[in-house]
Amino acid sequence: MKGFNKRKVSVFIFWVIIGGIIGYLIVNSIKPVVNISKPVEIRVDSDKFQFINPILYLRTDKSLYSDEFKNLVNELDLSINSDLSDHTADDISVYFRYLNTGHWTGINENELYRPSSMLKVLTLMSTVKLIEYGAISPTQMIQYNPAEDDKQYYKPNDNMVSGHYPVQDLMKVMIVDSDNGANSALLSNESINAEFNDTYKLFRLPNPSAASTTPDFMSVRSYSVIFRTLYNATYLSDNSSEQVLSLLTHTNFTSGLTAGIPKNIVVAHKFGEATDDDVSGSIISRELHDCGIIYYPGKPYLLCVMTKGTDFSKLEGVISGISEIAYDFVSRGGLGK
Repeated sequence: MKGFNKRKVSVFIFWVIIGGIIGYLIVNSIKPVVNISKPVEIRVDSDKFQFINPILYLRTDKSLYSDEFKNLVNELDLSINSDLSDHTADDISVYFRYLNTGHWTGINENELYRPSSMLKVLTLMSTVKLIEYGAISPTQMIQYNPAEDDKQYYKPNDNMVSGHYPVQDLMKVMIVDSDNGANSALLSNESINAEFNDTYKLFRLPNPSAASTTPDFMSVRSYSVIFRTLYNATYLSDNSSEQVLSLLTHTNFTSGLTAGIPKNIVVAHKFGEATDDDVSGSIISRELHDCGIIYYPGKPYLLCVMTKGTDFSKLEGVISGISEIAYDFVSRGGLGK
């Protein structure tokens, strides 16, 4: 009798264990599958090197950090939706990244725009790279001609006239005053132009599509690579990256990112603009962008904002407003209001 009771208890425990296992499997089988992409290393992959293959940057999915930036995204969504609903802007995209951790988030970060003058940063980096190699000299003279600026709303005020100027002077006015003529002059140099094209491919930046019905081809997320490689000094040397970012803190455009933060905060940035009009000269669409590194003490972050609309002054307000939201988020330690 006692043996019989022991057998019943053993059978009971056996089925309890089996039931528990089955229940666990059922519960877990109906849980939603969370597909979070692992970081992808983007490397130089150059035939120039036999024994090294440096990492340029990492690609990660923003879903990895959704909880960290939930409050920021909510605040940005409210601001962006308000600007879109009252037609302050037609399109707005944002990319935010903590540079020391690599954690990031974005709003419409894959929407396409024209980077325009923002690509002058790549011209600068390509020129500095050749100076590092000793392929060109900063005092080398290059012919400069003022560019047509009829459609340029934010015109350069450097008063440059046609003539030969040293490379170092052309780099400065190209960035500080966003001088299109200086950019064209540098790219007219065969070596600089070739380096620019090589660097563009190296960074995996998107090219304009001949089949596209729009001239827009780059997103805030794609463009952010340029500033990320500068901050990490993964393309230029440490000293050269420092010099390039230092020059970018002196740009004369102060109506975007810098307008939304305290004046004592250092910002290395570049803006870009584009205007489309019809045959009568009436404005069809305008784009205004600003992207750069905000050197918040102990927590530097990258902020890129690209916008479309018809009024530059309103688009300036959109960018400065987003910059203010991002700065407040960082200053609160990433907490909500």
